[in-house]
Amino acid sequence: MNEYVDKFGGVRDYILGITTEIWEKRGVGPALRKYYADDVVVRAANGILTGNSSIIAATLQTLHEFPDRQLIGEDVIVNGDSAQGYLSSHRLLSVMRHTGDGAYGKATGKLVRSRIIAECWVLNGQVVEEWLARDQGAFARGLGMTAEQLARQQAEQDLRVNGKVSSFTPADDVAGEFVPKIERGDKADVYAAGWSEIWNDKHPAAIASLYSAGAAVEAPGGESVNGHRDLDRFVVGYLASFPDAKFRIEQLMVNDEEGQATRLAMRWSMDATHSGWGRFGMPSGAPVYIMGLTHAQMVDGVVTMEWILVDEVSVWKQIIAHEQNTAP
Repeated sequence: MNEYVDKFGGVRDYILGITTEIWEKRGVGPALRKYYADDVVVRAANGILTGNSSIIAATLQTLHEFPDRQLIGEDVIVNGDSAQGYLSSHRLLSVMRHTGDGAYGKATGKLVRSRIIAECWVLNGQVVEEWLARDQGAFARGLGMTAEQLARQQAEQDLRVNGKVSSFTPADDVAGEFVPKIERGDKADVYAAGWSEIWNDKHPAAIASLYSAGAAVEAPGGESVNGHRDLDRFVVGYLASFPDAKFRIEQLMVNDEEGQATRLAMRWSMDATHSGWGRFGMPSGAPVYIMGLTHAQMVDGVVTMEWILVDEVSVWKQIIAHEQNTAP
């Protein structure tokens, strides 16, 4: 493998270990320079960061606002090899108290819990490219706001600091070397086909085929969704807001390990127009790009548990930016 990966005993423990070293152990600069490439590219829903210095700066700003931040690793799904590099999808729960002023406003002292999925391409022991989805809607909820309210606050800050509202779309992307792969096989094919039917074909009835009757789904905004009826309401809320959504699977991998449910990690995207009443309120006509990351567990060919990560604050920021740009 690599001396850094070997140090932790494998890729899964490498991902968990460097996260602890950077954040809880306050390694920050030296740790990021060791484990992240100098020209690393990190794509998050609220913008793209290039270069290690940008990552160090963003990490320090987060620690200023949330100095007791704890990142609890829930799962790491991995594939690849030492020659081509390893792809990891790391699901974690961020628990912290808002005690510093910053991008989230004046310190409130409130406890915030927010789930994250980070997909990293690790080559020669360093993270070269990363895709990151944070549940900023859960962040907002923890701070006593809605996702829309936090988005308006951050859009105003973006305009003051950068002169424009920041978000990530394919037009903003930077070319990378990673070649995505959509894994094939019975379980991967069932999962991919199910999601495509629900989201691309706008067919909520397909929920009953893909998910078990008692499926437990952690949805954006820190919401827990249980069973077909709850899941139908979540799906229809999105599709009603974005009836022309074009859903695309960008990356899909499967881990089958003895004694465990089948675990899947998927990165996906949607291009859509905010043209209907739904989860995102009054239609604005805004073009919207959504980058999502999802983990799932399957037993006997159906999904029993799932974690859907979408940054709904970023979605709202795109709607707000469109409203500002088209205002008379």
